[in-house]
Amino acid sequence: MRGAALLLTSALVVLGVVPGAPAAAGTAELVQHLDALVGSFPGGAGLWIADPNLSTPLYSHDADEPIVTASLYKLAVMVEAERRVEAGQLHYGDIITIEDEDITEDGSFELSGTELTLDDALEAMITISDNGAALALWHVLGPENINATLERIGIKDFHVFLNFEEDNIATPRAVGTLLTMLAKRQLISAAASDRMLARLERQQINDRLPAELPQGVVVAHKTGNLPGLTHDAGIIFAPSGPRVVVAMTWDAFDVDAYAFIANVGSVVYSALLEPPANAHYDVPRSVTSVDTGSSARITVPVTNAGSAAWSASGPGAVRMIWEMRDSKDGLVATSPAPIALPALAPGRSANVGVVLAIPQTPGDYKVTLGLVDASGTGLAKLGAATASFQVRAHQAYIVNATTSVPTVLHRGEASLLVTKYTALPTAGASPHTLVLSWRLIDTKTSRSVATGTTPLGTLQSGATGTFFAPFVAPAVLGSYRLAYDVRERNVAASETFSANVTIVGPRTFPDDEGGRTPPVIAPRVTPSPTPRMRFPSPTAGVIPNTQLPVLPVPRGRTSTPTP
Repeated sequence: MRGAALLLTSALVVLGVVPGAPAAAGTAELVQHLDALVGSFPGGAGLWIADPNLSTPLYSHDADEPIVTASLYKLAVMVEAERRVEAGQLHYGDIITIEDEDITEDGSFELSGTELTLDDALEAMITISDNGAALALWHVLGPENINATLERIGIKDFHVFLNFEEDNIATPRAVGTLLTMLAKRQLISAAASDRMLARLERQQINDRLPAELPQGVVVAHKTGNLPGLTHDAGIIFAPSGPRVVVAMTWDAFDVDAYAFIANVGSVVYSALLEPPANAHYDVPRSVTSVDTGSSARITVPVTNAGSAAWSASGPGAVRMIWEMRDSKDGLVATSPAPIALPALAPGRSANVGVVLAIPQTPGDYKVTLGLVDASGTGLAKLGAATASFQVRAHQAYIVNATTSVPTVLHRGEASLLVTKYTALPTAGASPHTLVLSWRLIDTKTSRSVATGTTPLGTLQSGATGTFFAPFVAPAVLGSYRLAYDVRERNVAASETFSANVTIVGPRTFPDDEGGRTPPVIAPRVTPSPTPRMRFPSPTAGVIPNTQLPVLPVPRGRTSTPTP
């Protein structure tokens, strides 16, 4: 155990930095910067830097070194007070009286006999580090009770002094554990955690962790000072998420310790950390039709998109979860357990089977995939990618049907639709009256511009055949996408298909009343004279170039034509 006197007189030799396992390769730069700060600091330093959503710290140095806490012990006093308030044993309006024994030579701001409400005493103890209020609370609550509460909630190596002959002792890891539970709203209760966070955010001593942060950054923290000791511990709410920062220093001048802690806060705040794992999902790009109440299996290629390899088991394991929401964004189903992912090096892919529990209610649902770490912590809030796709839950289809749609339709006129069908076993023995339900969709806006139905006919059990039906094109012009399916009583009976169509003006015919198209008359062309063909004079009895005889002139006629 390190006492105050020992801290003042001993000369520590820093043997090396012992960082905790980085949450991801993306923290390498953060680790490098913190290593440099620790290496150049002239005194001793115990650091614990963590993301409260991760099971391992982002960085640690001498994190298990017992250090005199100075005023950081007041965090433990606050926890015990809030436990009593939560249990109804104390109330914020209860009176705390400051006695002579509570007054210290330095850091006490009230006179003996001053009465404060419990709320005011806690506020003074935390926000201005009032020793009189803190010792009055220490007497009222009892140090044994404070230590027992710390042990019970899982905070080890944090000891509040039992008498004035002892020191308050804690390791950076213990203080970091307390603050991690607070950041996760798990310290005593969510409501108590919120009250403690709000009080720590009202801290008025801001010359360390917040000193080099942009104005307006929220920091919930508590400082500590004794001769030769300078501490600050809290939660910095950085753009990339909350960061627990515990910096406890010894054997350094105050000016050096203040600058060191301020630099630590700045480095942690500005670090843009890669999530522990990231992925790319090749999800279906079109709506996937599934039966209501079924277990639908969908295969999704998953690629390790991070810089760290995944393990199939152990602390480095990465798993996948899913959730399903309805059209009103209500959660209707989640993965019963995380889906195991294989060991994958960065850039490598694997096909992962996802079994979805489809609701009994027909409708469109959105499925979102995401990653969790080995402890089940969701990684999306740390920056890991998610991916979504749509499923359409329908009552079991009763027919396989394919419809041939002309690619060119005429506005307001009928075209022939040819639907070839086969009844499925789910159709049963009863006949079914079917219609073709359709939507005309603007491809630029993806909005429906017209809808309707076209009667097809009756489906008989086990039948295979063809329906012929007229389809009257809507009164629009242009290129569209026609989505259609077969329905019975407005319930989908087949899969949905689509076709690209162009709707042009109505057909016209030459003999249409009022729509006669005048004939196109070609301009008259005067033919140019061409040379006459000249034939050689025939030789008597023989046709030139042949061996055929010349036929005699028939009787009753002359050889010269009569004009």
